Amino acid sequence: MTTRPRIRDLGYSPGRFTPGPKNSLLDVPGVTVGQVTIHTTPDIHTGLTVIFPRGIEKTRTLPCYGATHDLNGMGEMTGTHALNEWGFMNGPIALTNTLSVGKVYDGMFLWSLSEAAESGEDDIETMRRMNIPVVAETYDGLLNDISASVINKDTVLEAIKVSKVQSEILEGNYGGGTGMRCHGYKGGTGTASRVVPGTDGNDYTLGVLVQANHGQKPDLRIGGVPVGEILKKEEEGKGRSDELPVAGRAAEGSIIVVIITDAPLLPHQLRRIAQHAGIGIAQVGGHSAGRNFSGEIFLALSTGTSPNELASQSSGFDYLPPLEAQKVETVKNEVIDSLFYATSEATEEAILNALCKAETLTGFKGRTVEAMPVERVKELLEKYMVRV
Repeated sequence: MTTRPRIRDLGYSPGRFTPGPKNSLLDVPGVTVGQVTIHTTPDIHTGLTVIFPRGIEKTRTLPCYGATHDLNGMGEMTGTHALNEWGFMNGPIALTNTLSVGKVYDGMFLWSLSEAAESGEDDIETMRRMNIPVVAETYDGLLNDISASVINKDTVLEAIKVSKVQSEILEGNYGGGTGMRCHGYKGGTGTASRVVPGTDGNDYTLGVLVQANHGQKPDLRIGGVPVGEILKKEEEGKGRSDELPVAGRAAEGSIIVVIITDAPLLPHQLRRIAQHAGIGIAQVGGHSAGRNFSGEIFLALSTGTSPNELASQSSGFDYLPPLEAQKVETVKNEVIDSLFYATSEATEEAILNALCKAETLTGFKGRTVEAMPVERVKELLEKYMVRV
């Protein structure tokens, strides 16, 4: 586990709301995360992150309302057609590299069917609880020999097993973020959370996990300071330049953002929540957010309410069955701004945490991507950041 600092250790605390105890997606009650990190040869540096919104025991049988948003859709997140059609999902979310989507999808589906069989469900009930696996990707082929395709069904099962005991989300070069780059530096996995006060003493938590593999150095901003532009000029002044070829720099794109909250929200509200991840990305990358070759894809889920009841007067496949209704809670529309802020703040901080925690990595074909120089960044923030 890296000992590098997070962004708050450098003196910058994004936004207005207070983080949860871990400042992590794991602050949302019930959420569990499992990460597998793979370094097997000098050329293999990749991994897998699996997120259970309600833990292993409940995620499959207690759906979450959800929605997605594409800032720029040059990427993949499977299962989104079903999610946007029904407005809910009942399975884990996996984040990995571009070439591994199919094998991870297969492993997730087989795990789900195995869990259903072990629970004693018959095949009809399993069909009624059908879930299309949600697997998202970013491209790690500059630091990882992606064509080796080392992630498989066993990797999925290992990540699921790890999720039962993992108590912290490992940031930077871990899980699906192992081989990723961000704003010209080593990037990868990052996380953050916010606590949003409610009435009658009820507080709600919103957590974010990112797999950051996007942006270019001159666009990097932290707390309004053009850190990337300053660092790039300093590096050029010392005779240093990006070691990757132009094609490698151009391939830099894509960030997956997963947002989970225990505030009760319906699909149309979660779509609006997901959109605001883009504001957090812009806080770090300015006008560069949503580049043509980027897959900036966001998923928002709520564990605060659930469409969890199967029909009692129908098998689910009957011809023109009678209607049945259930009651759900929802946040009032006029106060949703607080969740918009929380989403943007936590997304910004999660990206910065990924940059801060990531370590220099030498990988495929001997390519090296340096870690962001956190001590120099701290100096720049102390010198230029406006404090109120």
